[in-house]
Amino acid sequence: MAYFTTVLWIAVWACLSPCLAQADESAGWEVVHQTPRLEVLRRDYEGSELDEIRGVLQLEASLNAVVALLRDAPFNRRWVYRSGGARILQESGFAQAYVYGVVDAPFPMSDRDTVVRFDYEQDPATGTITINIVNVPDYIAPLPGLVRVPRIGGYWQIRPAAPGWVKVIYQVYGDPGGWIPVWLANVAAVSSVQYTLQNMVTAVKAYAGASSDFVTEPVISAE
Repeated sequence: MAYFTTVLWIAVWACLSPCLAQADESAGWEVVHQTPRLEVLRRDYEGSELDEIRGVLQLEASLNAVVALLRDAPFNRRWVYRSGGARILQESGFAQAYVYGVVDAPFPMSDRDTVVRFDYEQDPATGTITINIVNVPDYIAPLPGLVRVPRIGGYWQIRPAAPGWVKVIYQVYGDPGGWIPVWLANVAAVSSVQYTLQNMVTAVKAYAGASSDFVTEPVISAE
């Protein structure tokens, strides 16, 4: 169990981490996809030709349901866009996990793999859950036939909204390593966030009854 979705990006990109995000979280964003419930944005990333991507999803689900989905490694490849699977390398209770993930890259590109650490925290005042992703590419040795992603980072954030709803934010930046045209990497990054979050709407329903001693649901008035 860990926060696997971010690990598995289309064969061009990877994850996220607040420490890698640019200082001003509100500046420079351009909307590239928008529906009533989902917005995907991009912006330049300082010092790189690769874009930073953010997805914001209004989701009918509980905090517990979303966390349970993100922690279900075997189920990962059934909803995360171009996931080649994920497995836990090491866990430290509920709050931290080291995770290995594979990205199923389209031909003729080589598949990518990632090794990251997920750190979980919940704000006791607001109920907001943040899952930070820290790149640890040297945690295990590279595997033959795969390109190890050299730089990734970002976060998932799950914010209580109206009763029965949450706001899910998925913000990512990464260097896929190897040879990939910049334009293709940027297109793929948008597609990965968009389709992963679209798939989450259906996938999270399987966890509607989930509960955990480590996740506190806020009490929100319907008025």
